[in-house]
Amino acid sequence: MRTLSVIARREMRLALRNRSALIASLILAVWFPVISVLGIAVGAGGDAAAVAGGIAAITLPVGVFMGYIFCADTFLREKRDGTIETLLCAPVSLRRLWEGKAIGVAVPAYLMMLLSAGVAIAAASNILGASIATEPLLLLHLVVIVPVWILAAAGLIGAAQLALGMRENQILGFILIFGFIFLAGGLQEVVPGGAGISVTLEAVLGAVGLALLVLARFIAGIVTKERIVRTIP
Repeated sequence: MRTLSVIARREMRLALRNRSALIASLILAVWFPVISVLGIAVGAGGDAAAVAGGIAAITLPVGVFMGYIFCADTFLREKRDGTIETLLCAPVSLRRLWEGKAIGVAVPAYLMMLLSAGVAIAAASNILGASIATEPLLLLHLVVIVPVWILAAAGLIGAAQLALGMRENQILGFILIFGFIFLAGGLQEVVPGGAGISVTLEAVLGAVGLALLVLARFIAGIVTKERIVRTIP
């Protein structure tokens, strides 16, 4: 656990020092929810539960996309500059290295998602004149469901970036990130409760998020150090 903590803290420090990633994530975290929540609040007709469902629908793709932004700096950067070779020589398993990096990506991505959710909730509450933050299913969504999806997205994208070459990653990265977003949006449409928020929907999202996390861990487990070295440009 100490090794995992050291790797995760290192990646978090590097992520929080990356100005370009922070600026991009801040713009997305503030601009997108404000624009979206205006339409949601007007269309909901003063229904706080419907607005909470809309905010939940916004925060999940935002969180996943945040994970994608920070993944590029964590995994691809080290392949571009060659420092991944030094890390592979360290007395730590590749899976533990992947776990630490995935956590190091997920934490700043989750913090940015919370900022996005806070902006959206504040804007919606101001429009409706009622508090949205006390909706229990919205709190469950933000505290439990979204972190699982962020970690799954970071882990799956990170594992792919370790295993594939730079050109393949440029294509696969967009496929994975939009696949996550369309999957989340599709589940919110087909599960009972529609695009709103319900216990059933949260249970399904939680189960799918855990399944994706297990898949990511499996893929990371079958990637070898030799495979990574062969993909370094």
